[in-house]
Amino acid sequence: MPLDQPKEGTKKSHVIQILDSPEGKKKCKNQESFIPTSRDYPGKALAFDYENKLIEDFLQSRMNSDTYIWKCAEASVSRLDAYILLTGGELSDDVIDAFVIRLCNKIETTDSYDRKIHVTRPWLAQAFLEGNLEMVAKRMKENVSQQKFLECERILIPIVSSGHWHLVELVREETKFYHYSSINSPIYTADAVKFINKFMSFIESNWGLGKLEHHGLVSVAVPQQGP
Repeated sequence: MPLDQPKEGTKKSHVIQILDSPEGKKKCKNQESFIPTSRDYPGKALAFDYENKLIEDFLQSRMNSDTYIWKCAEASVSRLDAYILLTGGELSDDVIDAFVIRLCNKIETTDSYDRKIHVTRPWLAQAFLEGNLEMVAKRMKENVSQQKFLECERILIPIVSSGHWHLVELVREETKFYHYSSINSPIYTADAVKFINKFMSFIESNWGLGKLEHHGLVSVAVPQQGP
């Protein structure tokens, strides 16, 4: 896999800042550019030889924010993003969003995929939480069709709220939403509840399916992050 992909003019800054405009990218000045002086990194002893070779080659290149190691239409990971993650730095929104997209692509392109799982983009939930009705209709059209809602067994919906990524999973057969959050806080539970209520209300009001069964929310015990 080639590590370098040249810049195409713009670089997205933070997903949280641009969720209301996923089609666009925010220009940012490449203020940081350097070649690492050390070839050490946390977890080096756990890597395989071929992984160490790839990483050592990577660490000899210039770290900047306008050369990508991975990108698609809606997310990108620069050399600098990867270096910060490799050396134990803060996990950025760009990196999280790229992993979500890669996970979605992997689910939907694997040979065993039977169209029963669907993953939405994070701005679907944000539109509901912000209460922008015009944007809600647009995001629903882009992310969750009536056919997908009725046919998919599971719909995974990332939420970005108060600077934190969490997830709700709709399991239609169980008439339940499952909430996954690496920070156990009533703030994020409240955001999940608010989204679910608005999401189900939209479906009842716009899709002619009649009164839907009550879908409860289950908070799932997951590993918790540090500060």
